[in-house]
Amino acid sequence: MARRTRRELDIADHLWDCLTRIAEDCGTDRHAVVNQAVYEFARRFNFLTPMAKEVPPPDHQVGPGRSNGVSADARRSAAPKAKPVEKPRKTLYVVNSAGDMHKIDKDTFIIGRSRTCDLVIPSSKVSRQHSGICRENGEHYIEDLGSANGVWKDGVKIQKEKVKDGDEFMISEEVLKFIFR
Repeated sequence: MARRTRRELDIADHLWDCLTRIAEDCGTDRHAVVNQAVYEFARRFNFLTPMAKEVPPPDHQVGPGRSNGVSADARRSAAPKAKPVEKPRKTLYVVNSAGDMHKIDKDTFIIGRSRTCDLVIPSSKVSRQHSGICRENGEHYIEDLGSANGVWKDGVKIQKEKVKDGDEFMISEEVLKFIFR
């Protein structure tokens, strides 16, 4: 979570009223709207570059190429016909433009501006439930949930597409990068 420090701003009354209406329409508070506006302004003029936060690896992994404290010879002699080690499934993460990384660990992961979404994008250009990430037969797909402004990949509006490692999709002005780990 980003650190927030209380600041004091002089805002014209008509803009304050507008800010209040935007926050109500987005289902969020004025602070989130102001932060989003400043962020968009800073990004538009190249004052910040989104960077993914690293997710620490699990403390202990056992599998091909991993050591669990037992030598390879001891493992081979311990079991004459050991079952093949299943390749662990990689977990899907989404990194937003601010660099925040979110784990997608459920069958349906909703992205939108509503507070009830799994990933909230506080922008009036984003629908309440804009898109969803669904898991089907072990594969992940991103799907537009009937949003007004759509989901875009490489300048093309998509309805439903399989998510691959490193894919970037745009929802409004928010770039979402998907990473498997």
